[in-house]
Amino acid sequence: MTGRIPRASSRDAILRVFAEQVAERGYADTSLGDVAAELGLSKGTIVHHFRSKEAMLGELHVAYFGRRFAEADFIAAELDDPVRRLIAMIYALLKAHRDDRAASLACLRELVRYFEGEVAEYVRGQRVAYTEILVGILRDGVRQGVLHTGDPRMTALHIFGMCNYAWTWYRPDGPQSIEQIAAQFTHDILGGLTHPAGDAALTDRIDEAIATVRRASGGVPHPV
Repeated sequence: MTGRIPRASSRDAILRVFAEQVAERGYADTSLGDVAAELGLSKGTIVHHFRSKEAMLGELHVAYFGRRFAEADFIAAELDDPVRRLIAMIYALLKAHRDDRAASLACLRELVRYFEGEVAEYVRGQRVAYTEILVGILRDGVRQGVLHTGDPRMTALHIFGMCNYAWTWYRPDGPQSIEQIAAQFTHDILGGLTHPAGDAALTDRIDEAIATVRRASGGVPHPV
């Protein structure tokens, strides 16, 4: 059975085009009129679905992080080893730059500059909650003696900084696949720069973690 294709006037289609335009032009240079024109709609139709451009950015964030939390829940349910969970989270963060690219650019690059008030508080809450997932994995690994860090929160921020800013240099048509990049990052983080790159046990864990994240999304890029 094939999936239903969203109508041009549907909220999903509007959010998708909005994310694509913000990713390409930046939030400041994207207007509701631009989104309406691309979809062949009136500006009034956009306003009917979304009160304002900021409201659209807020809903884009909610949808984006909903997908990230769903992946994290799937990883937690499928993998009981904190090392494999950590590898899977690194891959999931990087995979979003390829398979959820427009929303990733719109959220990671633009979001913090424009939100104020209640929306800003909600955004911060989402980010804190997601950070706690990774911190929890690291703490579990320390308790089990399989991961070694004196500050799991700092290590989590290191990983987020490494993965979330991949948008500044990663290109889907670049020389390395996202799987290759995830494997390199994982070897550097888990093995350390002096760890042999060809370690078979770590390579097996990387392959298993990547396969787990692919099952979470059915191997198909998520729509906005």
